[in-house]
Amino acid sequence: MTATTDIELKQLLQELEKDPTNLDVINSLAIGYFENYDQKTDKEDYDYFEQAYNLKKTVKSTHNFAWFLYFEWSEIEWLWKQDNAIERAIQIQKECIDLNPKSYYPYYQYGYMLLDQEKFEESIPLFDKAYNLEKRRVIIHNIGYCHFRMENFQKAKEFFTKSATELDIENLSLYNLALTEWKLNNKEQVKFIADKLSSHIETNVHETISGYEIGLLYFLLDDLQNASECLIKQGVNGIDLLDWTDLSYSLYMTNNKLWRERINYSIDERKKWCKEIISNHEHWSEDTEEEKKERLTQLENEIKIRQEILANEMTKPIQNLTKSLLDEHCGCLLFDCKRHENRTND
Repeated sequence: MTATTDIELKQLLQELEKDPTNLDVINSLAIGYFENYDQKTDKEDYDYFEQAYNLKKTVKSTHNFAWFLYFEWSEIEWLWKQDNAIERAIQIQKECIDLNPKSYYPYYQYGYMLLDQEKFEESIPLFDKAYNLEKRRVIIHNIGYCHFRMENFQKAKEFFTKSATELDIENLSLYNLALTEWKLNNKEQVKFIADKLSSHIETNVHETISGYEIGLLYFLLDDLQNASECLIKQGVNGIDLLDWTDLSYSLYMTNNKLWRERINYSIDERKKWCKEIISNHEHWSEDTEEEKKERLTQLENEIKIRQEILANEMTKPIQNLTKSLLDEHCGCLLFDCKRHENRTND
């Protein structure tokens, strides 16, 4: 399905003139402006979502306004000198739950908000409620995620095993299952999953777990050669090695020449950027003098760190697997979003 068109937006505005209290029209306008950034002169999407919410607090109006506040407005609210979108969204979503929705959307959305705020124990009952209403794999995956973060690894294994089905197209559940098996000291299972995932690493644009994540599994198994091969196959140019310490160490130990080439390249790249800033290159023309100064300081510090890394022996890093674990984003749960073919109402 396609997004709301310009013509449809104009038609909706005409309908609103005839019936200013039509919640469905107001909601459609909010979504329409959200999808058509070029049609906005101000913050029409926010205003219409809020208008529907203030007009009548239904499951649809509260849920949609909360979704917009949390997943979209919180990223740009600083432009409007506001800073409470996330807190307000969570409160409004709670209001929605108090209306006893009949669909899984509100429970799953509220559960995901709490997961995102690392309130895992509070998330699980909401995910349970959502799953009881509609058996969705992604809900089971996120219950497993919560249990892992709460260090209930056996429980996490049960849920990831259940969600690692043929519908696990991106292999997120299977990857998380491998991390859970590692926590349970089941190394043979970790290797089995790593081998399975590495058999079809997608290069360039990947739609499944990438070779970088698979490389971590081999790193955990002390198979640094396979970890490096996953890195190289996925693309050693595609990441900053300082952001992937497991892969950096693996490459350092198995192909030191290539490792040094990449670190030196990243130094030269930053030196080039520094020169561009100092010479007022057009690439930095949109930055203020203060922003240029801050960026220059940052780049100089990054260069220094990389030079120190080259000068010293690298030691094996300790991985925090909670940072490697992946949740299933709840995505678009707006009622009546035609682009995603969402249900019209609760």
